[in-house]
Amino acid sequence: MSKERDVVRPYVVDGIKEYDNPMPSWWLILFYATIIFAGIYLVVVEVMDKYTLQNELRNDRSEYAALIAKQEEQRQAEGGSLEDKFKDANMIAAGKDIYMTNCSPCHGAEGQGVVGPNLTDNYWIHGGQPADIVKTVVDGVPAKGMIAWKPILGVEKVEQVSAYVYSLVGTNPPNPKAPEGDLVDGTTAE
Repeated sequence: MSKERDVVRPYVVDGIKEYDNPMPSWWLILFYATIIFAGIYLVVVEVMDKYTLQNELRNDRSEYAALIAKQEEQRQAEGGSLEDKFKDANMIAAGKDIYMTNCSPCHGAEGQGVVGPNLTDNYWIHGGQPADIVKTVVDGVPAKGMIAWKPILGVEKVEQVSAYVYSLVGTNPPNPKAPEGDLVDGTTAE
């Protein structure tokens, strides 16, 4: 073995002589292990169709749907459905304060719309049902400049401000912004 390590290659470049040593065994082991891993990965992911992004997305969506269903069950157990909460005067009053602080710069003090859409008509861009309004406030609309409010406000305040927004439908403020989105029947708060 020592004779192999002392073998000098027969050519010289710029006065530099090179030894003709074999690759280190740790490097060869790592190289072959990488090839074996790549083969296993190819079979598992591509041939057997496991652990793909589509499967991961499908699993995440089902987990999200289960979480939403669980939250709705908790809401009903705690004091009625979301629609019932949206009719609570205390919740609407608390939501008004949050709205005036955070939402009125874009949607106007009376919900008439400034930069953001008019919230007083029956036209909704992202749905006008209580669950749709909560989802819009929670997730925001980043493409339109509306941030996600759940990390800032928390679940309870999001529901309060959503209840206030729902109560604005049909209030007819002066100089409202033109309708945007689709007409949603049955969004008038009672």
